[in-house]
Amino acid sequence: MLLLLKLCLVPTLIWLITLAAKKWGPGVAGALAGFPVITGSILLILSLEQTPAFVREASLAASLGTSANLVFGIAYSWAALRWRWLPCLLLGLAAYALAVALGHWAQPSGWQSAVAGLLFLPLAGRLFPAPPVARDQPPRNAGMAPRMLAGAALALIITSLSARLGPSLSGLLAVFPVLGSVLAVFSHLSAGPAATIKLLRGMVRGFYAFVAFCIALAAALNAWPAPAAFSAALALAISVQMLMMWLGRRHH
Repeated sequence: MLLLLKLCLVPTLIWLITLAAKKWGPGVAGALAGFPVITGSILLILSLEQTPAFVREASLAASLGTSANLVFGIAYSWAALRWRWLPCLLLGLAAYALAVALGHWAQPSGWQSAVAGLLFLPLAGRLFPAPPVARDQPPRNAGMAPRMLAGAALALIITSLSARLGPSLSGLLAVFPVLGSVLAVFSHLSAGPAATIKLLRGMVRGFYAFVAFCIALAAALNAWPAPAAFSAALALAISVQMLMMWLGRRHH
């Protein structure tokens, strides 16, 4: 049963969020990709296998992991101004790995990780390049299966290795840019660098909801059982996401 959950939950969520993203364009797609879909699913699976204390620390570490995810997007975006998708992907993943290594080496406490992740968000939005002036084309209807397979593989690997990795590294790696990298490559191939940069920059808005989810989950797990804690964290994340989407519309 648990194996089935690992293999089905994350791909299903990726499928649903991809369908929604196709309707509203790259900026909204980025915001949706930043929402705690994959990581929330991984933390939910961890809650079925590990103690509440483990999940709490992993959740707080995941808050810092958002910074590494955004570092991937920033590196990919700058590279996209010059190169095709493969060098951009490799540079983005190298930047992500470096950010994870630095975060793990620094060994911040759980709540220090959460504060650092939150403070990086307004800075990250300023580090993306401006999209080049280009006529973006709508993405082609392809690439769903690789996204779903990648999400299933990540959930299976991270949750299976969580006992060895420990809560801090599990939380950092739970924010691996699965959805962001697949969407970025797909967008780059089908719609060009401008749409890709808009998508990756849009993830900053989604990560406010992500960090809110992680902090709320960590706080709620101190007092409530896991189902109630996840429900409260998800409700807060949805509220923050709606607020950020509304603010984004007002500024455009």
